[in-house]
Amino acid sequence: MSSEAKEKHNGSSQNSGSPHSSLKVFENDVEKSGCSHGTGCACSSFLNTDPDDKRFNEISSDAPLGGLLKMRLVNSVLALVLLTAGYIYKRLSPEQAQSGELLMALASLIVAFPVLVEGLKGLFSKEPKFMTEQLVSLAILASMSQGEFAAATFIPVILVFGHVLEEKSIMGIEKAVASFKKLAAREAAIVENGKERKVGIETIKVGDVVVCYPGEVIPVDGVIVEGDSFVDQATMTGESVPLEVYKGVSVFAGTANMSGKLLIKTVKLSKDFLFNRIISLLKEAEKSKAPIVKLIEKYVYMYFPFVIATAAITLFVTGSIGRAVAILVLSCPCALVLASPTAMISALVTASRNGIMIKNTAFLEKVSEIDTVVFDKTGTVTFGKLDLEEIYPFNDSISPDEVLKAAANSAVGSMHPVSAAIVGYLHANSMEIPLSGGLEEVPGNGVKSEIDGKVYYLGKIAWISEALGIKAPESLAPSHGISVWVAGEGKIFGQISFSDKPRPEMADAIAAIKDCGVKRFALLTGDKKEIGEEVGNKLGFDEVITECLPNDKLNYINKLKEGGSKVLFVGDGVNDALALKAGDVGVAMGKGGSDVSIQNSDITLNTSDMMALHKMFVLSAKTRSIINQNIFIATGFTFFMMLLASAGFLGPVAGAIVHNLGGVFVAMNSARLLKEF
Repeated sequence: MSSEAKEKHNGSSQNSGSPHSSLKVFENDVEKSGCSHGTGCACSSFLNTDPDDKRFNEISSDAPLGGLLKMRLVNSVLALVLLTAGYIYKRLSPEQAQSGELLMALASLIVAFPVLVEGLKGLFSKEPKFMTEQLVSLAILASMSQGEFAAATFIPVILVFGHVLEEKSIMGIEKAVASFKKLAAREAAIVENGKERKVGIETIKVGDVVVCYPGEVIPVDGVIVEGDSFVDQATMTGESVPLEVYKGVSVFAGTANMSGKLLIKTVKLSKDFLFNRIISLLKEAEKSKAPIVKLIEKYVYMYFPFVIATAAITLFVTGSIGRAVAILVLSCPCALVLASPTAMISALVTASRNGIMIKNTAFLEKVSEIDTVVFDKTGTVTFGKLDLEEIYPFNDSISPDEVLKAAANSAVGSMHPVSAAIVGYLHANSMEIPLSGGLEEVPGNGVKSEIDGKVYYLGKIAWISEALGIKAPESLAPSHGISVWVAGEGKIFGQISFSDKPRPEMADAIAAIKDCGVKRFALLTGDKKEIGEEVGNKLGFDEVITECLPNDKLNYINKLKEGGSKVLFVGDGVNDALALKAGDVGVAMGKGGSDVSIQNSDITLNTSDMMALHKMFVLSAKTRSIINQNIFIATGFTFFMMLLASAGFLGPVAGAIVHNLGGVFVAMNSARLLKEF
């Protein structure tokens, strides 16, 4: 276990909330997306996916089809048997033709009845999901009125088989959602009085200690109390490099223990595990409606009378009821209503895989409209912890190592961030760490210690010079930064400066986001002007606002919005909550971020890599592009098929055969998002 890794953990943990602060889910009242297929189709079952319901678990177990669709499939087979029997009866016994017709009529009724019931429900509902049943019901009734019982049977039968094909395409997306459920361990071994006992995950209480061996999935969210290992967290955070873990490090259920035995103290009940919160987030976000979905549904309501009018005009002009029926069958807007939901769910799963937690699909769409990104500095652009930057010996007779060693005498054992930075530097450079002794912290001044009868000081020069009875010297370090003086053995050793360093990938992340079309970047900080501008200029920010209070950040965001800008704000602290809420999109840093900032954000980055922010922009743009492609595929395919039907090239049965292809193409196109990220 490297000392550098430990110190990184210690530094970051100072700013962390609970180990589960990387995901907080609002319990919003959201509307459920509708589907135009009706309750028996693949799309309806897709849109009603519930991570906690029976069907969701069936998908996780690779169940082939939904129950209602299975029933319709059985009805279809029975209808085909009766239709065939009726046809043969008519041919073999012409004198008993009416009996054959009766069998064929019965066949059409068996498969038509569920469709007619759903179509009737649609008369009393504003949901667009009943539209397909209404259009198909009209086609079936028109065929039956003309004695075309074969067509009246084949239309719903072929639609059912089409839905089977459609569901097979959509289940690729459903299984991707359900794959998160497979990450969970169903039981764990808790340790009591030195003995291990297997129990169900749901029975584990906060404070229970569980054991996890190499190769096993970590069963709980908790803190390691014994052991060290490497843990693969890619499924939760999107980070491909295994994380080195040891005593005191937080780990999450659903991640993989790769190399060492671990004893883990449970800190959350199973329902609050990060893994389960991701499931809940996907569930809520799936139900939410993006603006483009609402736009599609608005035009779907206008679509029904258009189709009826087109079929009526075709019947009037051509006198062919077959062409009119074919138009009714082909016009079912299954693919159109699938255009957005399939893409959005694929995007949500992809985002979760990359450590991006999106609370509502509307925010994913809004990201593609952003032209201004505003960052908080401390803990967002920077790590939010101090690092030793420079050592300034008081004179040429003193070496930097002597200054550092004298500082360490007072730093070891102190909880102050400056002391932690000094000890962290010693760890990272494999330097000797002295034993602390006689430590005394003087609030507002510094730390005093006594080792082997010698007194050492670490803190403000005014306090140190008074203690030593000497005149305070001029500062050796830059005046705008954070620095402390080091003294001991009756003399001054020197001065040490510190800084909160920017994340190494930050400049690349800003450049990449700029390539996505964002025109303006601003940095807000409560630091002094010199510190804020140094960081902002180094990273290429267009504007830097310093000495900001929470209300100042809020006013700045509102001012940008009043000027017509679409603003995304990224922050991590309690003081960022107002700005996160005010932005068109608020993004919280899940690792090390405060619970308040996460609760007030729209999107949470469950990773420390700021390049995830760029992935979010790319995913949003790609999702919007996929949706537009889906709409083009759906409308283009439908209208072209309707044109062929009106010209007599496609009859009712042929129309039923090709009708579902549009939905299949849309589902397959949306599933590309699962493979491209």
